[in-house]
Amino acid sequence: MSTSAENDAAEAVQKLQKDVKDLEGKSRFFEALLRGLPGIFYVFDEDLKLVLWNENAEAVTGYSSDDLKQDDLLGMIAQEDRRTVLRAIRGAFATGFGTTEARMATKDGRAIPYFFTGQSTRIEEKAYLVGMGLDMSPVKQAERDLKESEALYHLFAERMTEGVMLFTGPKIIFVNRAFVSMCGYEREDELLGVKPLDLSAESYAVYFRELYDALAAGLAQERFFQARWKRKNGSEFWVEGRGNRIAWKEQPSILITARDITEAKEKEITMREEAEQLRRENVNLRSSIKDRYKFGDIIGKSPAMQKVYELVLNAAATNANVIIYGESGTGKELVARAIHAMSSRAKNDFVPVNCAAIPENLLESEFFGHKKGAFTGAHTDKHGFLDLADAGTLFLDEVGELTPVLQVKLLRAIEGGGYTPVGSNITKTSDFRVIAATNRNLMDLCRKGQMREDFFFRIHIIPITLPPLRQRTDDIPLLVEHFLRIYSPDKKFAPLPGQVMEALGNYDWPGNVRELQNVIQRYLTVKRLDFLTPEALSGRPSQPRPPRAVEEEPFYSTAAPLPAAEDDRSGAGLRDATQGVEKNVIKEALDRNRWNKTKTALDLGISRKTLFRKMKQFGLI
Repeated sequence: MSTSAENDAAEAVQKLQKDVKDLEGKSRFFEALLRGLPGIFYVFDEDLKLVLWNENAEAVTGYSSDDLKQDDLLGMIAQEDRRTVLRAIRGAFATGFGTTEARMATKDGRAIPYFFTGQSTRIEEKAYLVGMGLDMSPVKQAERDLKESEALYHLFAERMTEGVMLFTGPKIIFVNRAFVSMCGYEREDELLGVKPLDLSAESYAVYFRELYDALAAGLAQERFFQARWKRKNGSEFWVEGRGNRIAWKEQPSILITARDITEAKEKEITMREEAEQLRRENVNLRSSIKDRYKFGDIIGKSPAMQKVYELVLNAAATNANVIIYGESGTGKELVARAIHAMSSRAKNDFVPVNCAAIPENLLESEFFGHKKGAFTGAHTDKHGFLDLADAGTLFLDEVGELTPVLQVKLLRAIEGGGYTPVGSNITKTSDFRVIAATNRNLMDLCRKGQMREDFFFRIHIIPITLPPLRQRTDDIPLLVEHFLRIYSPDKKFAPLPGQVMEALGNYDWPGNVRELQNVIQRYLTVKRLDFLTPEALSGRPSQPRPPRAVEEEPFYSTAAPLPAAEDDRSGAGLRDATQGVEKNVIKEALDRNRWNKTKTALDLGISRKTLFRKMKQFGLI
């Protein structure tokens, strides 16, 4: 052989050796990669003899590949699952792919649930199955926990004395025995699939539909209700409970808990009817209500006020909570005091609370009291409003100013759950009746999230709306006479001139009775009518005023003296006297509102800027 041929042969041998070495390296790389895969990776032939087995499988099972060389693959499968696995392996060899669940038997005797996949392939005319196994222990544990939780919930629901109903969409999917019995059915399955709205009595269908729609649409997460439902036999009964929006099996659902309150409700209705009868008899003995012009400290004989008197009598005959609506100055506290004075709680305290005048950081202390040392400045124990109102009446003026956090705690106390003074761990209870008052739209506050719906429905049992003075001008002469008697020197007074009375009747009174009271008091002092528009002075009906800008001057500053009220003093003397009265009026308003400047400005009908300027002018700052 020539030298050239020998060299070619040597190069060929070297290249072959290099290729073999590269293949061996790649083989070791892929083998190391496969052995290091997570989960269980395996390769075995159609005789179930192990070909490849990764390190994680050895760590999990405790078996090595050498341990399995003496037996087939089924040796590491739990005895009860081997037939299932063998059937799945044969199917994979036949179809090319297969899956199954089985328990892997470890060397130390444990059984671990696994999900196996396998895909068949042929190498050099021999069939192999390549596959992986995933540990199903966490999934199986989660399934067991879920079943245990559901079983526990069902156990609690069945043992509850309150009725429980769960529905997703328009159909009931679960009821407990108490609910079935309460509705007059015999078996749970009789109610499954029934529409919840079909349980409501016809007279409460609209109310229950609104509650259902609010919860279903996510407008509320919880709603308290009191309504009439129908039993299976068609008879009606009273229920009280709560509806909660929850997620059940990833679907928005509504959970209703309810109890039968028919007996208590019928007693309440009977007592109310008896009280109403007694009240009417009392009214008939005194006089006809249409002839009444004074009701406690409330003055007025207009039809609008007669309706208010009727509602006051109805409210006084019950122990239900009352909400009084009305503009500022209409006499909401007078109405509240009248209800208290005529109720069964009259011998106990009437506790008025201006909710807007209490700093937020002192709300809980003021309402629930505090223990000595609870915070800086708490030098002694202090009783709260709820303590003082025990067996009496708690009057929440400007209730719309309460924070949602305090509403929750008050609601718990109203419902009998008690309250805890600041710095104490002892729960106290108080038997108090709530009479609330506001000049705001509480439903709007609920929609804006500034008032809780459950709190609103607890205080909105008996609503009373007070008419503004401009809607009961027939009462102005009575009110004027009343205030003249109070503020006239030596309690002697002469009727006001006709021009003055006409001017008072033409004014629209944005400050209502309180404004009229201040006007009469000032008139008796300086012989001049303030707060009157030019139209009122001329005797012409006043036109509705547009809303005043924040910086607007007070509209009463343009008032002119009436001819009937002229004074012989000089202009300077009259001006000094007027300013003296104005200073006293501002100071009284500040004291009345606890020097809350925003409330004082609203009370006086002026802007904050004007109030600050006047306070500075009169040396009140």
